[in-house]
Amino acid sequence: MQFLSASESYLLGRRFRRLLRWAGLAVGLGLSGLGLWSITQDYHSTQRLAHDSSQQLTESLRHLSELTLEQTALSLSSLGKELLPADGAQHPLDAPALERLLEGAIRFDSVSQLLFARRGDLWVAVDRHGRVSAEALQRLRELPAPEVAGPLQLMPPIRLNEQAGELLPMLMRLHGAGSGQEWLLGALMPLAALHPPAPPQDNETPAPLGLLDQAVYLLDGQVLMHTGEPTLTDGRMAPESTLLARLASERPSGEFRTSTDQERELSGTFRRSGRFPLLVASLQADAQVLAPWRQRSATKLVMLALALLALGLGTRALQRMLQALARSESVYRRLFEDVADGVMVLDPAGRVLALNAAALRMTGRSQNEEVVGHALSDFFPHHIDPATGQPSDLPRQRMQRALAGEHLRFEYSFDAPLTQQRVDCEMRLSSFTLDGSPQLLCLVRDLSEERRFNRQQDYLANHDPLTGLPNRHNLLRRLDERIERHPDHRFELVFVNLARFKEINEAFGHRAADMVLEITARRLERQLLTQGWSLARAGGTDFVAVPPPPEAATTALPTETVCELMVQASREPITLGDTSVELHLKLGSAEYPGDAPDAGQLLRCADVAAARARTVVGSQVRYSRSFEQAPGHDLKMRSELSAAIKSGQLQLAWQPKLWLESRELEGVEALLRWHHPRLGWIPPSEFIPLAESTELIYPLTRWVISAALDQMALWQAQGQPLKAAVNISANNLQDPDFTDHIKGLLAQKNVPAQWLELEVTESALAVNPDLVLRRLQELRAAGLALALDDFGTGFSSLSYVSQFPFTSIKIDRSFVSALLRSPRDRHVAESTIALGRKLGLRTVAEGVEDDSTAAALMALDCDVGQGYLFAKPLMGQAFEQWRLTHQSKLLAARRQAAGQHR
Repeated sequence: MQFLSASESYLLGRRFRRLLRWAGLAVGLGLSGLGLWSITQDYHSTQRLAHDSSQQLTESLRHLSELTLEQTALSLSSLGKELLPADGAQHPLDAPALERLLEGAIRFDSVSQLLFARRGDLWVAVDRHGRVSAEALQRLRELPAPEVAGPLQLMPPIRLNEQAGELLPMLMRLHGAGSGQEWLLGALMPLAALHPPAPPQDNETPAPLGLLDQAVYLLDGQVLMHTGEPTLTDGRMAPESTLLARLASERPSGEFRTSTDQERELSGTFRRSGRFPLLVASLQADAQVLAPWRQRSATKLVMLALALLALGLGTRALQRMLQALARSESVYRRLFEDVADGVMVLDPAGRVLALNAAALRMTGRSQNEEVVGHALSDFFPHHIDPATGQPSDLPRQRMQRALAGEHLRFEYSFDAPLTQQRVDCEMRLSSFTLDGSPQLLCLVRDLSEERRFNRQQDYLANHDPLTGLPNRHNLLRRLDERIERHPDHRFELVFVNLARFKEINEAFGHRAADMVLEITARRLERQLLTQGWSLARAGGTDFVAVPPPPEAATTALPTETVCELMVQASREPITLGDTSVELHLKLGSAEYPGDAPDAGQLLRCADVAAARARTVVGSQVRYSRSFEQAPGHDLKMRSELSAAIKSGQLQLAWQPKLWLESRELEGVEALLRWHHPRLGWIPPSEFIPLAESTELIYPLTRWVISAALDQMALWQAQGQPLKAAVNISANNLQDPDFTDHIKGLLAQKNVPAQWLELEVTESALAVNPDLVLRRLQELRAAGLALALDDFGTGFSSLSYVSQFPFTSIKIDRSFVSALLRSPRDRHVAESTIALGRKLGLRTVAEGVEDDSTAAALMALDCDVGQGYLFAKPLMGQAFEQWRLTHQSKLLAARRQAAGQHR
């Protein structure tokens, strides 16, 4: 159909425009490559021509120099044969005869300007114009004689006078083997004789020949002749002299490159004479040699740029023409292909004639051919009519209405035939005419992802991402709805806090803590669901247990029973590596409508009650209006506690610790008490946390230790010494002066260090363990006893405890009190006692309340017991009276046992 041919025409035009762009780019790259290749070839050709010309001129100059020097060498050789005949005959010559001989030799020498000979004191010199002047003869006498007889030697150029030009001395030393005579022969040649003839100036002369300089050097680099204008330094040395002298000493010929003081690059070739001690070279300045090449290259680049510009303009003009022709296809592409919604063209029967990529994705097919020509209902199935059990006729009715001219918009949901996934979409139907035939335009917007995203956002807004439990917002909304539906229904809300969870965070890290939190949440939720209750996370380590709705209230368990079930679920250990972690719950409850009229107030009251349960782990505390403190209560209590330390309001109570087997007094534990002048006795659970949250814990601990040592010193003076244990906090172990302060008090009170025991809870070990270990080692090295308090309530393992220098372990009262009725607690106590035995530590059981518990502990080989079975904490004279009474009972028991034994 025409609709599809237009699309194909657009695609063909786009491909042709792309081909045109690539063709223009290829031609441009070809022209650029051809131009660069031509410039590169021209460069190499210029370099080769300069190199060949340099070699040619160097060889010509060498040949010319050798021919020039050869004439003078022949003159000196002929003189030598005359003066020292080969037959050894003696021909004594006087000065006139020698002068005539020299005149005859110079007459046939076209190069030499002066010849001279010397034998002893006899000096004779002849030039072309007659006898030599005395000044010239003196200059000749200053020439150094060759050290070796035989070979010709060239000397640095000289001037016979200021007006004469420079002359090159050639010397030859002769020695008669038979006669013993020794002659020095020499010649002076004008340096101009070494200059080469100028190259011919015609069009056939290669360009580089006119740019080459020629030079002749002695073997040490001194310049004899140079056609250029070099800057000579150190006498007759040119910039290239040193390099050429070194290269000539290594090889007879070659190439060289150097630079001048004017930063000019020089290159050329050299050749060393095989017959005379000199070398020749042809030099060229790179800038001069390449100047013609640069001019030609610049011309080529300009022409190349013009050609590329013309190519680009032509290609751009063709592209604009094609774009003008394809404007309708471009509009179609924007409206049809790039739209995010699915677009389909249908015939009146509902068959698909064309579709875009978005619509193709919605059908679940990969090729247009799989969809075109098929009914729309094959990919967007009709609803099943419940009345007839057949596909609904509603979609066909909508098509008929659209063909009648209506613009329809409706939502449509179906299960995709291929994936069977739920698809939510919005459809729009309208009609148009194409080639005289009515067609349907169907626009489809997929709402599935949007709906899934909304559901996910709604879930995240109402649930905790870690545990999957309803969050605080969801909880409050549900509670408000419940209260609105049943305003007269009474129910009790339980606030659950995980005690001492911060220690797990600090000891094992956030990832492990999150895992513990997630496991605990699953256990609590599983336990609550079996009773019809639900669980929500209020934030952090806080959860909320919600009772079942009113219709199930008749079968609901009491709140106390549900709390016990949650405590049991939380007591199951969680393993982290080699450590078992056991959590404790702090439970607080509040009732609607008695305690609060709405959900927010009810949750706050339950939270306040849970905060009151912090000192009684695992117990449920019901909300009371007396829990509400006036503003500034804690601040006032801290201020009054600070005053109490100084004013004597604090007292120590002593709770005895007895050996379980003999019931003898092993020692006492010092327990702090505060008698407020207005409020009376304030329990430690209220003021100790206030002190630990401020700097008051330091003076408070020091007061307790000092008071305990005073009493111990008094007992020691009365002849009844007794060991005493004092509790210290994690903050004290962070104090760098703590050890020195205790050692100072022991010395001041004159109390042996081994009589004082410091009790440290497991939670204190988790705060900066390395520093705590060093501090405990310091205290143990000072002689103090160390006890691990409340063992089993935290997460200490055997390997962990063994690192610290403890002398005793105290089993927490929660395990001791349930020893006889809970196999699990009995196993914990038994394992702790076995651990103490293995590590050589004394074991102390807290909370011993009856004889059966004491007997069970003795059966497990526990060493010491502490609890109300023996005595409650006693102060002052009451403790002294108990001690006296206990000693009397022990003495009477021993006497009775001794009598029965007899």
